[in-house]
Amino acid sequence: MATTISCSIPARIGLLGNPSDGYFGECISLPVWNWKATVNLTPNDVNVLPTDEGLLRIMEPTIRVFQKRFNTPSKPFIATVQTNIPRQVGLSGSSAIETAFMLSLMAHHNIPLNSLSPRKLAELVLKVETEELGIVAGLQDRLPQTYGCMLHMDFREELMSSRGYGEYSELNSSLLPPFWLAHAPIGRDSGETHSDLPRRWADRDKKMISIIGYLAECARDGRVAIESEDSTALANNIDSNFDLRRDLFGDQALGESLNAVMLARSLGSCAKQTGSGGAIFGIIPNDDFCQVAAPAFAEMGWKFHSEIEVGA
Repeated sequence: MATTISCSIPARIGLLGNPSDGYFGECISLPVWNWKATVNLTPNDVNVLPTDEGLLRIMEPTIRVFQKRFNTPSKPFIATVQTNIPRQVGLSGSSAIETAFMLSLMAHHNIPLNSLSPRKLAELVLKVETEELGIVAGLQDRLPQTYGCMLHMDFREELMSSRGYGEYSELNSSLLPPFWLAHAPIGRDSGETHSDLPRRWADRDKKMISIIGYLAECARDGRVAIESEDSTALANNIDSNFDLRRDLFGDQALGESLNAVMLARSLGSCAKQTGSGGAIFGIIPNDDFCQVAAPAFAEMGWKFHSEIEVGA
């Protein structure tokens, strides 16, 4: 009987610092286990991929990257995907599918999963978006997904120029206060939000350079707040991070997320986007917040979640 291989990867929250990761900054991100993507491969006579166009768009280039990297004889398969990660809301749902598919391909072709370190796996999956799809993708998105833990990631220029990757430090997610999360029913392509940043950086846009520095500082200060269990300082950094992103991208680029963050703040919580799509999160400020916030977000058509699983 044919053996089916399954690999699962969680969603990701960009806690602090994003989008400075692409510009020699620092970030803190963590996997969130309420949502995950699972890819199943079953041996077959020919390759059979899902017919969904969105899945094909990322799975076909993942196969090409896999073949270029491992140059192994193809073993045909039937691929199926199960995911409950909301699409294009900034929870790295595409990266989760790509990573789970890459791991499944490795296992299906009898390539030991530990033959790639978490860092190298994240870098390989990044090529799906940057080299195959031509997307402006952040460096930090896949790292907490491949490491499976909260990470502080330092992408300072001397590291990136000398060795091509940053310095990644595991942080203890049990030190975090409880989070809530809300997301829109329909997302947007994060690549659209980021598309103008490379040009601005190349042009040495003074405003962008300044904001990137402050975003990196949010991550550094946030690490101190997490390790000292100072939820007030962490909340201030979360709010500062959003305000800096708002100044960087402008209100129009934030779309409905701006209204959602303002709603959360009006109810007494800090808030920022999880990435560049229509999902936001914050620290639960008191015992009554979730009961008030859930119907308030429902009125604007958003789904609200109060029990966010950030541990491994």
